[in-house]
Amino acid sequence: MEKLKARYSNFELLRIISMVMVLVIHVLICLPRPTTEMVEGEPFKAIGFYLTDAISIICVNIFILISGWFGIKFDIVKLGILLFQVLFFSISVWSVLFVINPERYLNIQSVSTILMLDHSDYWFIKSYLGLFLLSPLINTYIEHASRKQYQLVLLLLFSFQTIYGWLSIDGADWIAGGYSAFSFVCLYLLGRYLRIYGENFYFGRFHKLNSIPTYYLVYIFMGIVIILIMLAFVVTYLGIPIEGRLFTYTNPLVILEACVLLLIFSRLRLKSVIINRVAASCLAIYLLHGNRLVLRPFYGKVIAKWFQEYSINMFLLKTLLLMALAFILAIVIDQIRLVLSNLVFKNHKII
Repeated sequence: MEKLKARYSNFELLRIISMVMVLVIHVLICLPRPTTEMVEGEPFKAIGFYLTDAISIICVNIFILISGWFGIKFDIVKLGILLFQVLFFSISVWSVLFVINPERYLNIQSVSTILMLDHSDYWFIKSYLGLFLLSPLINTYIEHASRKQYQLVLLLLFSFQTIYGWLSIDGADWIAGGYSAFSFVCLYLLGRYLRIYGENFYFGRFHKLNSIPTYYLVYIFMGIVIILIMLAFVVTYLGIPIEGRLFTYTNPLVILEACVLLLIFSRLRLKSVIINRVAASCLAIYLLHGNRLVLRPFYGKVIAKWFQEYSINMFLLKTLLLMALAFILAIVIDQIRLVLSNLVFKNHKII
C-alpha cells in the first residue's frame, strides 16, 4: 500500500467527511421522516431534516467514485487485508456482546454476522468485494475501450439503473436503491472516466470541465442540494409518497452531487500525515457502528429514545457526542488491527 506520507490528503479528507456522512445517515434512518403535518406546522424542522439528508446521502457514492478515480489494483494480499479488517471487527463486536450477554448472542443468527451471511450484514463490504473481484475485468475494458464505447457503456448502465433501480424502485431488487455491486461498478466506471477524460470533457459549448472555476462547482453543489430539498418539501406537502426515493444512492441528482464534490476536492492541494492516518482507519468506523448487532439494537435505539425524550437542541448535542465517540473509538480500536495486520502481512506494510 502507498505510504501515507507520500499521498496527498485532499481525497483522504474527503473519505473522512464521507464517513461522517455515513454516521449522519445512520442517525436519520432511526428518526421519523417529515410528514405533511410537519411541513405545514414546522417547515424549518422539515427543511433541516432534508438539508441534512441531501448532503449526507452522497456518502457511499463518494467512496466508490474515489476508488474509480485512483483505480483498484487487484491484489490477493490487499483482499486478505480487507477481509482481515472485516473479520477483526465482526469477531470483536460479537465477542464483546457475547461476554456481556451470553444467552442472547450464542446462536446461529448472531454468530452468522461474522461471515456476513444475513442480507443486512455489512452490505457495503459485500458490494465492494464484488467490485474488487471484478476490477481486473473492468480495468481491462477501460484500457481497451474507445472513448465513445466507454460513454455508451456508461449511458446504458446508468439508464438501466435509473429505470429499474430508482424510478421503479422495485423493478429489479438486486439494484434497488444502489445497494449492490452493480451500482458500485457503475460508479467505479464513472470515477475512472472523470479521471481519464476530465481534461478533455466539455461542459457546454465553451468550457472544458477542468476550466470551470471551483466556486462554480460549489454553486452547482449547493444548487443540487437546494433542488433536492425543494422537491422533497413539495412532494411531502402534496402528500405524494415518493420523498424517500429522492434520497437514494441511485438518484441521478445524488450521483451528480457526489461527482461535483469529488471534482471540488480533486483541486485541493493538501498534505497531512494525521489526515492520512485517520483516513486509513475510516472503514473501521462503519465496521464498528454499522454491525447488524450494533446499528439498530444500540446505536439506533439510543438515538430514537433521545429523539423522543429531549428537546431538539439537547438531542443534537447528545447525538453529535455519540457520533464523535463512535468515530474516535473505531479509530483507536483499528490501531490494534493495524498492528496485527502488519504482523500477519509482514511483506506488505499496511501503514
